[in-house]
Amino acid sequence: MRFALLIALSHLRGRNAERGVSALTAISMGGVTIGVMALIIVLSVMAGFEIDLRDKILGSNAHVVVLRYSSGIEEWEDAVAKVQAVDGVTGVAPFIYTEMMIKSEHGNGEGIILKGIDPVLVGDVVDLRKNIVSGPDGTPEDTDAQQAILESLHNPPPGPLASEEDKALELPGILVGEELAHSLKVFVGDVVHIINPVGRGIGPLGMPMPDVKRFRIAGIYYSGMYEYDTKWTYVAIEDAQEFLKMGEMVTGLEVTVDDIYGVDPIALAIEDTLAYPFYTRHWQNLNRNLFDALKLEKVVMGLILSLIVTVASLNIAGMMIVLVVTRSREIAIVKAMGASNQQVRLIFMTEGVVIGVVGSIVGTILGLIGCVLLDAYGFPLDTDVYYLDSLPVQMEPMTILFVNVAAIAICFLATLYPASRAASLRPVEGLRAS
Repeated sequence: MRFALLIALSHLRGRNAERGVSALTAISMGGVTIGVMALIIVLSVMAGFEIDLRDKILGSNAHVVVLRYSSGIEEWEDAVAKVQAVDGVTGVAPFIYTEMMIKSEHGNGEGIILKGIDPVLVGDVVDLRKNIVSGPDGTPEDTDAQQAILESLHNPPPGPLASEEDKALELPGILVGEELAHSLKVFVGDVVHIINPVGRGIGPLGMPMPDVKRFRIAGIYYSGMYEYDTKWTYVAIEDAQEFLKMGEMVTGLEVTVDDIYGVDPIALAIEDTLAYPFYTRHWQNLNRNLFDALKLEKVVMGLILSLIVTVASLNIAGMMIVLVVTRSREIAIVKAMGASNQQVRLIFMTEGVVIGVVGSIVGTILGLIGCVLLDAYGFPLDTDVYYLDSLPVQMEPMTILFVNVAAIAICFLATLYPASRAASLRPVEGLRAS
C-alpha cells in the first residue's frame, strides 16, 4: 500500500515536462472541493429550513390535538386528567378554535383565526407566552411579565393613550400578531371589533345575522412565522365560550409529548384511554405534505449538486487515461520488475482516492466556514414569499459525513476503467510504445 501511495503521489505531482498532468490534478481537486462545499452549504440551509419551520410550527401548535366526533368536548376537565396520566405526555390544555373577522377603529379589517386559551395552561403546550413582545407596560422584561399579560387577558388594563371613555370600559382582551397589528394599525390598549358572521343565526329575510363583540388589545406577540402572525389571535377561553355561546364546551385539547418523533404511539395511547368518540391528530399527520415536500426537495437538490462532483470525477478519469498513455513505459518497467496487475491497478485507484480525500477535506472546511458565516450574519428573506424572515442554517454531522463518503466513492469509481487499462498493459507493449 505504501508502494502504491508513493508512486501515486509522484504521478499526481507530475514532472517538469508534464505540467499538464499537475494542472489536471488541480482542476480535478478543485471540482471535488467546489462540489463538496456547495453540497454542505445547500443541504445545511435546507436542513435549517426544515428544522426551523418544524420548531415554529410546534411552537404555535401542540404536538397532539384531541378532538371529538360531531361536537366539542363538554366535560373536558375529566378528559384532561385522563390524558395527563398517559405515559409520554408532558402538558395538556383546552382550546377553542374558530374563524372570525377583526376590524379596528381605523376601519381596517382582516379574516382571522380566533383561539380561546387557558392563560395558565397554555404555556405548557405552545410558545405563546415567550413570544409576547409587547404589553401594557411596553416590552416585557422576563417570563413573569409575559405570564402576567396572559393572566390579565380576561380583563386587560387600557393603554396609556386610551380616552377616559375607553378606560371606563371593562373589555375582554385579545392577543394579536405583530404583522396583524401593523395591518390593522393598532397598538396595545386599542379596541377592536371581532365579528362572527353567523353569530346571531338566520334573520327574518333568510340572511345570516352577524354578532359583534369589542375586545381590547392586551398584547402583541411575534412567532417568526408570517402565516401565524397575520392570522392567529388569542382570547381567554371563557370569553370565547361566551361570544360563541358554547357554554362550558371546548373544541378540543392540545397535548405536548416528551418525544416529538415518537408521537404516533402516544397519540394511539390517548385514543385508547379516552375511547370513541374521541380521536387524535398529531403534528406529523397535520403537516405531512409540507415536510414530505421539504425532504423531497432536499434529496433532489442533493442529487443535482452531486453532478458537480460527477463532472469532477470525469476530469479524474480523463487525467488517469492521460497518465496511462504518458506513463506506459514506467508501467512496463514496474511490471517487468515484478509488480502484479493488482499492484498497478492499486496505484491508479489510490490516485483517485487521494484526489477525492484532499478535495473533500478542503471542500468540507470551506463549506463549514460558509455555514458559520451565513448563520452568524444571516441572510434576510421576504416574509411575503417565505415562512421565515432570515435564512436558517443547521449543520448535521451525518449529512456532512455522507457528502464526504459519496464524493470519495465517486472519485474512486472514476478510476476503475483507467486502472484496469493500466493493469492490462503488457510490459513488451509499453516498452515498444516508448
